[in-house]
Amino acid sequence: MLHNSSTHYGTIARLLHWGMAALIILSLVVVELHEFFPKGSGPRAAMMTVHFQIGVTVLLLIWVRLAVIFTGKVPPIVPAPPLWQHIVAKLAHLALYLAMIALPILGIVMQQADDKAVALLGMQLPGFVGVDKDFSKVLKEVHETLGNIMIVLIVAHVAAAIWHHRVQKDNTLLRMLPPRANS
Repeated sequence: MLHNSSTHYGTIARLLHWGMAALIILSLVVVELHEFFPKGSGPRAAMMTVHFQIGVTVLLLIWVRLAVIFTGKVPPIVPAPPLWQHIVAKLAHLALYLAMIALPILGIVMQQADDKAVALLGMQLPGFVGVDKDFSKVLKEVHETLGNIMIVLIVAHVAAAIWHHRVQKDNTLLRMLPPRANS
């Protein structure tokens, strides 16, 4: 089942959701772990390279994910949640998607403003800004703040999925898992 059904998200949507979730979590882990290594060291630089490569990959994948979202039917939540929960969920998803777009773009522009080469898998990315070290420092603060907001959004997303599954006992979480043979 590649495409969404009336009860579950399809394989493509699930792979994008869980794959991007894993990439984003890995990106957050390596950016936190890089602090344990001295500035200028190989391991610290390698972790930042991994962080950057994942960020650019997420930026590319989010467009595929949005295309999948907007071209497929969304399996309904059963039983349907109250309208306020539906609205909060839509706003939270919008915030997550905006963060998945904004964070990598901020990272790219920040690097370029700091006069650092920006490449994805060895391919040089086009320049968007000139060198401006002060602007780069401002972007770094914004990038880090938005990254912390994204962590809060991810925790809230996971907590909401568990709440729906355990307390409300609806199919919110189950829709993003592979369908069972008996469902």
